[in-house]
Amino acid sequence: MKLFSTPKEEILFPDSLKTDEEGFHFFSYLIKETQKKKLFILNFEHVEWVEANLCAVLGAIVATNTKTYGAKFEFVNMKNSYLETTLRNNGFLKEITGEERDTRKSSAVPYQEFSMKNEEVVEEYIFKYVLLKEEVPKMSKGAKKKIYRSIFELYQNSVLHSGADQVFVCGQFFRYKGRMALTMVEIGKTFEENVKSCYPEFEHFSGADCLNWAVKSGNTTKPETETGGLGLDLIRDFLKMNQGKLQIRSGNGYWIEKNGMTNFEECERSFCGSIVNIEFNLRDKNEYFLSEELDANSLL
Repeated sequence: MKLFSTPKEEILFPDSLKTDEEGFHFFSYLIKETQKKKLFILNFEHVEWVEANLCAVLGAIVATNTKTYGAKFEFVNMKNSYLETTLRNNGFLKEITGEERDTRKSSAVPYQEFSMKNEEVVEEYIFKYVLLKEEVPKMSKGAKKKIYRSIFELYQNSVLHSGADQVFVCGQFFRYKGRMALTMVEIGKTFEENVKSCYPEFEHFSGADCLNWAVKSGNTTKPETETGGLGLDLIRDFLKMNQGKLQIRSGNGYWIEKNGMTNFEECERSFCGSIVNIEFNLRDKNEYFLSEELDANSLL
């Protein structure tokens, strides 16, 4: 009798994974490589550092390729105390071992997978784990509401443009760096696919060109009956004043705005979806108000 076994493939993770071009390059390789009906051994033997917000990307890849391609994943050599603690605190370890998140730790913005049908849950998540934290820059109630709406619209529109029905989110307060990162990931159509399908005259655009076009104020791939683009204007203005950072990786395009400086470039590997990362500068001593709030106060 002939026995059949599931084919296996081992993937060795790099010693450091950061929210940068190199980190996105690895995840672009990982998502493409694991689009098969195969058991993938994800080996963390040499991992010394992983930025916890990137669990959103890893979770999106594992969940999507399991569902779409029948891939299976096994995580091995995760005994590094830093790695194990980090993934326990943000709840990602539960996806691997079933171990519950340590809710006593406040530095994590927990790993979550959201459906487009549960927008109220996303609203509560953003407020509870990001904007209500005392570490974030001081804002008036009005400014906090506006920033929240901008982040939420970015989530809504990212999923809408991609055609995906789920978004994966995770974040981390890096207190020693004075930064907070919130990463949102969806697997689906890329910015390039959306832009070129709506505007055939942009067929010559690269993935980076399409991404740079899409983030500009007023540009949209929504139907004429709907208004609005990516919901980036307000959050971009805030991050410029805050000295924060905004990154988008989609298809072969990579776009980053840091300290008010913008750069975009074409990448060797394609990511079949979009990664959006928002980073607040927690050392910002400014206090933020809406202009109409200041105008109203001046009349008192």
